[in-house]
Amino acid sequence: MTREEEKGQAFRLLEAGDAPGALRIAEGLMQGGAEPELAVLAATSLHRLGRLDEAEAHLRDLARQMPEASYLHSLLGSVLAARGDERATSEFAEAIRLDPENPEALREYAKYLADREDHRAAARLGRRLAARSSRDEDRALLVRSLLALGEYDEAVGVLESAPPAPPSIEAAEALLGAGRARRAAALAADGYEATGDLAFLRAHLAAWAVFDPAGAVEAYAGWTGAAPGIDFDRVLLLKSLGRYGEALPVAAALVAEEPAPFHRLVEAELLGLAGDRAGAERAAEGLARDLLGTLEDLDTLEIVLRRYEDLLLAARPASEALARYVAVVGSDPTTVGLVRIGEASERQGALQQARDHLYRAYRSDFLRGGLAYARFLARQGEWRECEKVMLYCAEHATKTADLERVAEVAFDVATGMHRLPRLLDRLAERLATHRETLSSFGQELAAVALLARATDAFEAGRYDRAKECCLIGLDLFPAHAGELRLDDLYALLARCKEEAVLDRPVLGRTRSAVAAVFEPPPPPPEAALSFSPEETRLVAFLREHQSATERELRAVLGSRRVAGLVNRLIRRAGEQGMALVERRGAGDEGEVYVYVGR
Repeated sequence: MTREEEKGQAFRLLEAGDAPGALRIAEGLMQGGAEPELAVLAATSLHRLGRLDEAEAHLRDLARQMPEASYLHSLLGSVLAARGDERATSEFAEAIRLDPENPEALREYAKYLADREDHRAAARLGRRLAARSSRDEDRALLVRSLLALGEYDEAVGVLESAPPAPPSIEAAEALLGAGRARRAAALAADGYEATGDLAFLRAHLAAWAVFDPAGAVEAYAGWTGAAPGIDFDRVLLLKSLGRYGEALPVAAALVAEEPAPFHRLVEAELLGLAGDRAGAERAAEGLARDLLGTLEDLDTLEIVLRRYEDLLLAARPASEALARYVAVVGSDPTTVGLVRIGEASERQGALQQARDHLYRAYRSDFLRGGLAYARFLARQGEWRECEKVMLYCAEHATKTADLERVAEVAFDVATGMHRLPRLLDRLAERLATHRETLSSFGQELAAVALLARATDAFEAGRYDRAKECCLIGLDLFPAHAGELRLDDLYALLARCKEEAVLDRPVLGRTRSAVAAVFEPPPPPPEAALSFSPEETRLVAFLREHQSATERELRAVLGSRRVAGLVNRLIRRAGEQGMALVERRGAGDEGEVYVYVGR
């Protein structure tokens, strides 16, 4: 079999789902020279096998050799996304910058954004992709984001513009959201008849409950026990209609079958609504204790603890309810529990108790607890301490999503923290350092920070600084903003030009403090990688000889683990914005590695 025939066989194996077979052939062929297509084949196979570090190392090598290849950045983005690495954002963006019509890059980036729940950005890419593609999966991807955004009419339009297709849950959800409940019910009924899928039945009954609640109650009764989701919907419908006595036995049976947290919570609420406040308290307390002991889902725990507080207050005098709440929730301290005790204490006027628990939450979890403690300090007017805590949170939030959470709290007008200048400046700087991985929401937060800085500078008569902030804010402004408008920045920019005695260009004239903030930091020295002894010897040998084979490096290190060691070095250097070692094909003595430290 010729080399070309073997390559063709490898690609066919990959398409058929045999990644191990494709990789085996690719690695064999690469011994005689690693053409780019073989390296891509190997990287794709490694990606599918979950060997992500090796896949990344292959792709970074290729991207340095072919920096204009859009598909390489797209595939690298997919590898990073599979590992949960937020740098995937910048790789997908680079792929689309290089080729705005690359459908695979658009598709993978839109999926990645939707998985991160950045549906504004995902929908924008999805619209572009759907306009150029006839694939059902691309329309489904767009509809997914439109439904998450509540853009039901547009979702219906996308679905109706496609060729006739079998009924889907998404179509029923879109019709229901768009106010076409009867059509949604009919479509879901057709889907259930065609497939027997209970998800269609559930959607049918939910739509029926919108236009005929009483009739839907009777319909739900006919499907008791069909599925926990249907029974839960029935309980919620009866509860919304005030028919608590009917809802309680259904809820009790549901809890007996599937004691999920929200099933138990609704049962506790129904007990209270039916007049059994003591029973409601016992049920909610049992649920709270169980969740405090597992800590599997902190968001669910927070909701349960909120409702437990409400049920206690309905059953006992306020002071007695608070004491019981502290005793139960504080018996198994967690960050969420400490926050909930602190905020409950604040509502009852026990400020010292509130402060103590919220400070403990801050010490337990600087992000979740710190933000809650900072909000408390802001409500008490303790701005200096509030700013100190928020600056700590901003400084230590290393993940982009965490930094965006800090900025969201800081820029919330209701907290008053937007009036803290040092916090504002530091958040603008920190958001800037993460600008390659910011979500559309994070980009908007960065633009908000710049607008606030520009406003402060304008009011101080520093018109050049204000103008510069506005221009950078315009550059960062997302195409899919929520509340902020471009006109907000345009208007202030116009006022700067009107008020300035001498309106001189500011961009490119000098390296101002604002511009410096938005320049990427220089790549760190090699020392920043904290080499192990093995890595130190390997890099020193390569630096001295400029290149070496895998066999030579095995002799230097006294180990056969050269390939894995180099893969990790390439990945870690890439994370720091450095190029250190590259592969340059393979020969009789294994891979050839070249030192490119820069």
